Amino acid sequence: MSDSRLRFFDCTCAVGPYRTRVFRFARTAGELIEEMDFSNIEQALVYHTAMRYDHPVVGNELVLSETAGNPRLLPTWAVLPSQTGEQPALDGLIRDMQRHGIRALRMFPDDHRYFVDDITWGDQLAVYSERRIPLFVRANLDKVAQLLKSFPDLVIITGSQGSNPLDRYAWPLIEKYPSLIFETSGYIVDAGIEEFVRRYSARRLVFGSGYPDNSSGAAMLALAQDEISTAERQAIAADNLRRLLAEALLS
Repeated sequence: MSDSRLRFFDCTCAVGPYRTRVFRFARTAGELIEEMDFSNIEQALVYHTAMRYDHPVVGNELVLSETAGNPRLLPTWAVLPSQTGEQPALDGLIRDMQRHGIRALRMFPDDHRYFVDDITWGDQLAVYSERRIPLFVRANLDKVAQLLKSFPDLVIITGSQGSNPLDRYAWPLIEKYPSLIFETSGYIVDAGIEEFVRRYSARRLVFGSGYPDNSSGAAMLALAQDEISTAERQAIAADNLRRLLAEALLS
């Protein structure tokens, strides 16, 4: 396979009205598919903006209705602390995930105003860790480190950490926690992916566009231009994410 024929599976993009200033966004699944076609992205893990800016329970329902019948769009859900009773009890939540094919979850600590510690999340994260359910955490690495200290085997995929080098923050965490994965949206650092792969292999990276906070093309270009092998590039573009989703134990 030549690099020009990479197959992309986007790990993080949003559908629905957006509350922050972005160049453009997709109000509907149809508009998101148009964006994906324009960027040559084959498939995507999707969240609804209401999950982040309104309420996760509302957004979780909306993302199901938006993605229904479209195999290119795979829905994800956002979760909240169990103590508030805003979402189904854990057993019921897992059953609902099985029924709707939800193979990954998301946390938005800053938007939803909760702590990321074992007091708040001990009941849920122990189960997600045991079941190898990928958890996308949109937070700074100090909060990610706090979670991993309590749940070292938890499969965490970090949200975008911005366009600055991550070495001093990330390398210690990568070396200590083998289930920590970085997604590439926003990480537009010269040779950043190349250096990451050289140190830790391509298995610890997944492609994310971060659309509409970021441009899909920027993340694709960053992956395309770094000097890694075609096999490593394809692993990051799609294969690593497919493997992580396949490893999630929902039954």
